[in-house]
Amino acid sequence: MPSFLITNDDGIQVYFIRSLAAALSQFGDVYVAAPKNEQSWVGRAMSRNREVAVRKLEEYPATEAWEVDGTPSDAINIALGNLMPHKPDVVVSGINVGWNAMVPVLYSSGTIAGALEGASWGIPAVALSMHIHEEHFEQIKEDSVNPPVNVRKGIDIAAQLGAEFSHSKVGESNEESEVYNVNFPMTPQLDTPWVATQPGKIHFKGLFQDQGDSIYRFAYEERMPGSEARELPQDYETFVDGNISLSVLNFNHLGKNFSL
Repeated sequence: MPSFLITNDDGIQVYFIRSLAAALSQFGDVYVAAPKNEQSWVGRAMSRNREVAVRKLEEYPATEAWEVDGTPSDAINIALGNLMPHKPDVVVSGINVGWNAMVPVLYSSGTIAGALEGASWGIPAVALSMHIHEEHFEQIKEDSVNPPVNVRKGIDIAAQLGAEFSHSKVGESNEESEVYNVNFPMTPQLDTPWVATQPGKIHFKGLFQDQGDSIYRFAYEERMPGSEARELPQDYETFVDGNISLSVLNFNHLGKNFSL
């Protein structure tokens, strides 16, 4: 029977990851190792200079579940190196509360990082995210365990589609350490088209606001991607238009020829 290892960066108790775990359970054994608290924007950070506490959860929609007081990369590394009874067939990260698209957002994403940690072990890796309406986003942030009923249907559909896609990766190898980055639109349907995409590009400016007394607080303002020509459609525009965006991320192909 196939087995799946799940993480996220929003916290192990949020509805999104629980819905995904339940959907994946129809395809095999599901193991969850996810952060205790939200770890958005931590990227590939690992807790090198402190101990990381792990607690097994008894009541969770999975074969086994561990709450990890660390980052998504901590969670997957600890699970693969110490907790799992065997190597999983697929590592899945998400479903993220909000989209994960465009360079350099992808480099900052804890969701992408969790999948990338699994990919670095040679395991097929999938990152799942969902575009959320601004009004619903604020409601979810207030109570991510019990989101509004009118939002749950879309989450559950995204979970089913994400589970089916993840199951399709069972038996594949991942020598290139690739990550399948999936972004669902606000209201996905079971027949919503999947589109092969490339990450768009934005440029970060100041990400911190001056609070006075030499104190600064993180404050991200959504930016639109540029319109440069690409071989494939842009990820952001694809899910905003109501389709499912699928970008294959290969961080091994980063160099290029140059002369001094």
